[in-house]
Amino acid sequence: MEDKEFDRLLKITRLRVSDGERSMIKKDVEQVIAYFDEVSAVDAGKEQERYPAAIPGRFREDVISSFADVDGLKRNSKMRNGYIVGPKL
Repeated sequence: MEDKEFDRLLKITRLRVSDGERSMIKKDVEQVIAYFDEVSAVDAGKEQERYPAAIPGRFREDVISSFADVDGLKRNSKMRNGYIVGPKL
């Protein structure tokens, strides 16, 4: 980054920095710009894989089962409009 550009950036952002801070901030800004250049270089036109490596795993089968003591649950729970009220999160 040229000194002229950096001076303009400081003026736009209304930052006042000392000579010691100036070199550190300029270095940091140059690193940020380099990072954005790397991000811009990525070809976003082609579809990217979400998971580049296969993720092995076994999934369980969904089994529907009924709750045995519905009346006991209703007796021991708060009810509102026919629904069981749970704790607030």
